[in-house]
Order: sequence, then structure tokens, then C-alpha cells
Amino acid sequence: MYDYFKSLPNDRKFYQEHIQERLPKKIVDAHAHFNLPEHVKNITKEQIASDWALECGLLMSYEDAKAYTAALLPEQQIRFVCLPWPLRDADTVANNQYIDSIVTQHGELGLFTNRPEYTVEYIEQAYLSGHFSGFKPYPYMANNIKGADISIFDFMPREQFALADRLKAAVVLHLPRKGRLPAEGNVREIREIVNHYPNVKLVIAHFGRCFHHEFFQEALDALGEDIHRVYFDTAAVVNPKVYRMALDHLDYRRILFGTDMPIMLWHGKREWIDRSYVNLCREDFSWSPHKYPEEEAGYTFVIYEQLNNLLNALDGDAAMTQAIFHDNALAVYQAR
Repeated sequence: MYDYFKSLPNDRKFYQEHIQERLPKKIVDAHAHFNLPEHVKNITKEQIASDWALECGLLMSYEDAKAYTAALLPEQQIRFVCLPWPLRDADTVANNQYIDSIVTQHGELGLFTNRPEYTVEYIEQAYLSGHFSGFKPYPYMANNIKGADISIFDFMPREQFALADRLKAAVVLHLPRKGRLPAEGNVREIREIVNHYPNVKLVIAHFGRCFHHEFFQEALDALGEDIHRVYFDTAAVVNPKVYRMALDHLDYRRILFGTDMPIMLWHGKREWIDRSYVNLCREDFSWSPHKYPEEEAGYTFVIYEQLNNLLNALDGDAAMTQAIFHDNALAVYQAR
């Protein structure tokens, strides 16, 4: 486990007062990354320093994940949808094998990371001989710049989507492009995917990177009725306005709870400014702005902030809460 991860008295108090009784007893975390150190030994210090998310969370074994959730949510039973670390310089083959071992040994659900250069024949053989519940492509496989102006089909070619369609598999999609979900290219290509590959259960990670509500409003306008043909996961989304808009405009049965562990394990909040955000973090990462040092002692886990904001938006609706935190993920990933 990371040394910085500590559950303190104010964290336990926040959990008891705001979260414990409002969550279902069984939860599926539909977006958590698992790996071992040897899978990412080729990731350079420069790569880590270029991405705040990698600095605070690059490693998570299954045993560490269980320890984190035991500390964070001691009254809940957590099941995982396990994602590999889909970085270009990671050992994708070994990481996929590790995910498969977690599925077989611990009964979790797991996704297979496909690289754009993989042949359809290789992917199909590896996927079907394993115990996977979907695919996890990633833009970094085509370009290592976050938000690069590339096509979805640069990192998951159309022939791979055709395979997923034939297998009736889920695909969890991190979107490229600085414009996030409402970017013209993303809207056009999402429409192509849902029209040409209708058997693919397309899950847009991080609400399409709409961490700021203005992006999500633009996406609602740009996609129109097609927004109801995809699923969304909540990983790393903290903004209460995004949750309120999602519940107002989407079918709640298409929203899947996810944490993005091990990235979101620090203490802090988010501040939303000018269509962007600032992570306000107590831990002393290189990217921590320490903007309000006098408030940092009162910060709780950012995952608790996420949970509290989502639960507030759900406003006690038991059916929606049960679906988003448990049932929806199983409907997407247990169908194989």
C-alpha cells in the first residue's frame, strides 16, 4: 500500500455521518486499475512526472485493493471490475494475465487491454481463453499525450470493434481530444460505433472526461438522443453538478459507479474554475497546490467527496442507488 494512504479519525467520522448508511451493503467498483510492479518497470520518472494521476497512483495489487476498501468502506462488500494499466510502455501481456488470475482466483470481473497493433486473431484467442468480461483500449496506446487530438480508431481500430461486436462484449472507452466528450470528432465516432457495432456495450469512462459540468451540458446537446445508447462510469468524477445533470437527463440504469483507484486515494477536494479543475490535496505531491493550507487538516478522502456528492444527487432513491452502485455493472459485465 502507498505510505500516504491513512484513514484518520475525521475520515471515519465522515464515513459514519455521510456515507455508511446510504450505501448498499454490496457494491461493484466498475473502474479500478490493477497491476504489479514488474508490469510497469519501464514507465520512466519523466512519464510519471508528466501526469499527476500517475504520481499518486501507479501500482495496485489485488491485496492492496482489498486493504484500501476495507479501510474506506468497512461495512460494504466490494467487488471489482479490474482494469489493467493500459500504458504504452507497460507489459500488457503480463498485466492481462494478472487480471485473468484475479478473476479466476477471487471471482472478480476483468477487462482485457488491447493494443492497436494486435491482430484480431490474437485478441480473440487471448480473450476467449481467458476469463474476461470486456475490452479496455486506451488513447495512450496511440499517443502518450493526455487529450491528444487522435481518433478513437487510432487506438482501437474498426476491425477490433467488429470483433467486440461479434462477441457482444463491453468496451470501456477513455476518450481522446482536448474537447472531451462533446468534441466534434468524439461525437462523430461514438455515433459510428453505436450505429455500426450495435452489439458492443459501450461504456464511456469518467463521463467522457466531463469533470466540469459545462462539458457535460455541451455533450448532452451534441449527442442528442444518441447519448442514451451508451453507458457511463463515474470514475474520478467529483463534481456534484455533473451528477445532478446525469440523473436529470440519463437513464440511471446506464450509470456505473467507479473509483479509479489507486489514483483517487488522497485527501482533498476539487475546485472548478474556467471549464477546468484544481485538485486541492493535503498530501505533498509535486502537483499539490496547497492553495488553502489552513483547511487541509479538515480534508477527507476525495473518494468520500465523490461518494457524498453522488449520494446527495441520488437523494435517497433506493432503486437508483442500488442500480448505480451494484446492479448496472453486473448487467454490463456478467452477460458473457
